[in-house]
Amino acid sequence: MDKTKWYVLYVNTGRELYVMKSLQRKGISAAVPLENRVIRSKGKWTTKKYVVFKGYVFVNLEYNWLIYYEISKINGVIRLLGGGKSPEPLSEHEVERLIESTKLFAEPSTVKLFDGGYEILNGILLTFKDCIKSLDRHAHRAVIETNIAGKPTRFTLSFMTEQTLTERKG
Repeated sequence: MDKTKWYVLYVNTGRELYVMKSLQRKGISAAVPLENRVIRSKGKWTTKKYVVFKGYVFVNLEYNWLIYYEISKINGVIRLLGGGKSPEPLSEHEVERLIESTKLFAEPSTVKLFDGGYEILNGILLTFKDCIKSLDRHAHRAVIETNIAGKPTRFTLSFMTEQTLTERKG
């Protein structure tokens, strides 16, 4: 029977991928969701890889102090969320929503904009549609707020519009 659970490791921003690779070399399952963010460069819309949850690495392990001691030696690791003697694992709902939706981060969502509103047509924003706090039409960014290990967390996801899709193809 598998006794592992998903936890959130709080790390120095910018060290997420380094920490993930270091954990994987130690045989610890780790994930850092990446997004192909839509950016405007030289008058054209392109995509570039960005870490979705800055400062977080998701780890799947059977927690004990020995494991934590090994993890804490990695440069850039701050602590496990929930901290103390018993860190808080992610709930089943959080695991389903955050870890399993990682594949959806690969491509930006498509959003149809119209006067007074928007409609999400596809992608990861459909998963977080009830958590959208704001939508910047000009920058093509949506601010999402959700709980991660019981802590309210904000992050940004990009999106494309039908016009953006046309410009990228043309």
